[in-house]
Amino acid sequence: MLLVLATTAGAQDTFLGYRPSRRAGQQALERRFHQQVNADSMSAIHRPLSARPHPAGSEGSRAVIAHLERTLRAYGWSVERHDYDAWLSAPRQVAVTLTAPTTRELSVREPAIAGDPTSSHPELGDGYIAYSASGDVTGEVVYANYGLPADYAALQRMGVSAAGRIVLVRYGRSHRAVKVHTAQQAGARAVVLYSDPADDGVVRGTPWPDGYWRGEQMLQRGNAKMSWFFHGDPLTPGVAATREAIRLDARTAPTLPKIPVVAIGWGEARHILAALGGGAAPATFVGGVPGVTYRTGPGAAAVRVRVQMDDGLRPISNVVATLRGRVQPDRVILLGGHHDAWTFGAVDPGTGSTALLELVRVLGRMARSGWRPDRTIQVAFWDAEEFGLVGSTEHAEHFRKRLTEQLITYINIDMYMKGRFDAGGVPSLRDFVADVARSVPGDGGSVYDGWAQVAAKTQPGAAPDLKALGSGADFVPFQDFLGVPTLSIEFIGENGYGYGTYHTNYDSRAYVERIADPGFRQGVTTVRTLGTLALRMANADVLPFRFAHYAGKLERAVDAVADAVRSAGPRAAAVPMPELRALVARTQQAALALERATDARLAKGGIPVARRLQLNDRLARLEQLLADDAGAPDRAWFRHVFHGWNIYSLYDGQLFPGMHEALAGDDTARIMSETMRLRGALDRMATALEQATNLVEGR
Repeated sequence: MLLVLATTAGAQDTFLGYRPSRRAGQQALERRFHQQVNADSMSAIHRPLSARPHPAGSEGSRAVIAHLERTLRAYGWSVERHDYDAWLSAPRQVAVTLTAPTTRELSVREPAIAGDPTSSHPELGDGYIAYSASGDVTGEVVYANYGLPADYAALQRMGVSAAGRIVLVRYGRSHRAVKVHTAQQAGARAVVLYSDPADDGVVRGTPWPDGYWRGEQMLQRGNAKMSWFFHGDPLTPGVAATREAIRLDARTAPTLPKIPVVAIGWGEARHILAALGGGAAPATFVGGVPGVTYRTGPGAAAVRVRVQMDDGLRPISNVVATLRGRVQPDRVILLGGHHDAWTFGAVDPGTGSTALLELVRVLGRMARSGWRPDRTIQVAFWDAEEFGLVGSTEHAEHFRKRLTEQLITYINIDMYMKGRFDAGGVPSLRDFVADVARSVPGDGGSVYDGWAQVAAKTQPGAAPDLKALGSGADFVPFQDFLGVPTLSIEFIGENGYGYGTYHTNYDSRAYVERIADPGFRQGVTTVRTLGTLALRMANADVLPFRFAHYAGKLERAVDAVADAVRSAGPRAAAVPMPELRALVARTQQAALALERATDARLAKGGIPVARRLQLNDRLARLEQLLADDAGAPDRAWFRHVFHGWNIYSLYDGQLFPGMHEALAGDDTARIMSETMRLRGALDRMATALEQATNLVEGR
């Protein structure tokens, strides 16, 4: 109870990290920023970003890059472009044919529709899955539901094998690469992906062009790169994809699929489902395709999958804009999102890019009047995110030393749309985000009010919290590889990131104007939120990291390990639970002592400059102490001991991922290694907090 009361009290609207004498001036600055954010400006900014298809490496993408450079300079920021040669994937041929019981060519091209004026754009092409293996495969079809291990186990209990067959799998509940990997393990020869209307289509609501949801001919593009080994360029793990980089052989690179993968809409998948034989599918397998009795196969249905990919090195470019700080120019708050898209990308990433550009516009205008932030603010536009966070990862790998010395926090936005506030990040930033969210007006109250209402629906009486970040956006290399304190800030609609036109030809300006953000009103709130986070962090006397809440999260994570130990094999007994609990308790005590000491010193007028600068660097670098290079060899890129990706739950984060994987595999050596990593990271965290308290108190 003490911990809960302490962290709740610390989350009030107090401008965390500010002396009382500076709060009014900071509040006035933020109000000035809010007043200049403009919906009409955002609408104008958005239009050229979504005018034509611009996948990474394409002519359209090069046009967007040039537009970003011009626009950012016009807003008064200094601009750098960083170029890389990345292994990208594009189709020469993608074809899916039902060969039995009848012959029917299944479309991989989305038709133009009258309600979406850009859907007939001549640069739009067939749908495909990046990094699919090339091949020409014919075989019986097995329906494998979401394509997760539990689904294949259910099939096995029914006597159904995917070995030597083609699996039909619906989107949802995990990344498409997980579905491909699991199919490979099951011996499948190819994968056909489709979006079931029970998950994101007519069963849920009215489809586009009349509503939010996915129509029957809308297929979902994406990459199938197995990024749990490492993110970024598939051939240069851990180093930047420069021209002189030593590259892996694409034929053996661990992240690249070994079997063909294609995507179709549910209107085309219906022909396969209707022809399937075999037994009735379990209730958990049944989707919402109308007029179909879901069966598992194999049986009458057979399919031919033909894929010929054009994979190779292609140029990509990140664009980074800088507004130099006047007090500590070598300490940086970095905001970022990607600029590449599968097609028009009007929502993903057009809304996010628009929000960042509007932020740059307003801060540039303020800077021209003579104002500057205390610390440097940078805004980055990453390339090739859709191919597996390539641009952001290459940046993190290329500038690793500088970033780990200078970067205070990274704030990501991928997209936004009319809907609920969706924030994720390291636990030490929870109170800071809550503090800022109280200062930003939203619909019917502050952003915090809406966030709290959503939290209360999930757990009555619960305070809003940051979700754990796993994967799916450009925060990953900063959190998991560099160990930088990281946030993801977005507003999302009814189906989260699975909105109806996601990764389709219809992710268009029209969809934004009529569905995602009519009038760009949500955009204004988004920019105000991002800008306030940046300004508050850039000008704080003491950086507003709060670690008592972090310690509470670690306590619950240790409880989860204890549960896993009880259900794991006999080797799990080697995990020293009492020692881990004692280290977390020490961390809790140290975190609370630091927060009390800091708040008391600030209330009395502050901390002497020299000690304050040392303190801020310790706070900003503390998260890096929780990363090491001692993980499993095939997961070494994921350096953070505490945070990682649970690949079987779409993009969700998981605390202590290495330990959970070791326990699940009943791997003695891995359990011992992960135990040592946890001990070391917890001890480093507690020690760093104790040393920071000594700095605050002048000891």
